[in-house]
Amino acid sequence: MLIEHALLSVKPDRQQDFEKAFTEAQQVIAKAPGFQFVDLLRETGEKGTYLLIVAWATDRAGADDFRASDLYQQWNDLLGPHFAETPESAYFNLLSHYPN
Repeated sequence: MLIEHALLSVKPDRQQDFEKAFTEAQQVIAKAPGFQFVDLLRETGEKGTYLLIVAWATDRAGADDFRASDLYQQWNDLLGPHFAETPESAYFNLLSHYPN
């Protein structure tokens, strides 16, 4: 399983709109082959900072296939306008997850 982490910086005046758009965007990403789950966390005390966590069944599904798909374009169209800067993703291989 591949776990993708992205630190998101959202424009201060767009936070509420971003969170609303994310509820729609998660329905888009859920249709992607190899998608496992998505979590969005808002940093406490730091307005406009979010952590996105996406789990993919395989390395290829997350790092390659989704980003080359029409679903990614839909995802980006929904969320991209709210970003203060381009997010950078880091990818991790799952070694342990407890409890199952």
